[in-house]
Amino acid sequence: MGGRFTQSFGLVLHELAESLQRVPPDHVEKLLGAIRSSRNILVIGAGRMGIILSMFSLRLNHLGFTSHVVGSTSCPPIGPGDLLLVASSSGETPTVREIVRKAREYEAGIAVVTAQPTSTIGRMASVVVHVQAPASIVASEQGALLSKQPMKTLFEQTLFILLEAMVLELMRETDQTASDLARRHGNLE
Repeated sequence: MGGRFTQSFGLVLHELAESLQRVPPDHVEKLLGAIRSSRNILVIGAGRMGIILSMFSLRLNHLGFTSHVVGSTSCPPIGPGDLLLVASSSGETPTVREIVRKAREYEAGIAVVTAQPTSTIGRMASVVVHVQAPASIVASEQGALLSKQPMKTLFEQTLFILLEAMVLELMRETDQTASDLARRHGNLE
């Protein structure tokens, strides 16, 4: 069992490293700039991607930014000066696509992390971060890394680590330590 498990996590780490190395650094810089310059950052994603963005939204709040998860009862209205951060591997998730259209009507900035930059959501976004990982549960896209992991797992893992690395960049850029973030952490646990 130990040997097979070691092979499995080795495979996961290898695929993840390869996927992260293919993310264009200038795409990440544009997203960091959009976050820094936004009044509010609202996040949306379906399924596991939504959970990952929810965790990132929490970290943004720990960093002193104002961030909300779309659909939560405390989410404010979106408008000019705000950023809608989207994760959609396919760029065609119907519910997410309609929320992006609505945010554009309210003149909010749109940023997307996607495996399909020419998708509908990709074309509506002003900031696109291209992750070359499987975009669908079939995972047969041209140009994507072929993964031995199921469905869109590699995309989701890449999204999570990418956002965690961005937290470190934002900490550095705003000259904050872990103690600074801890002061904004919930205390009713």
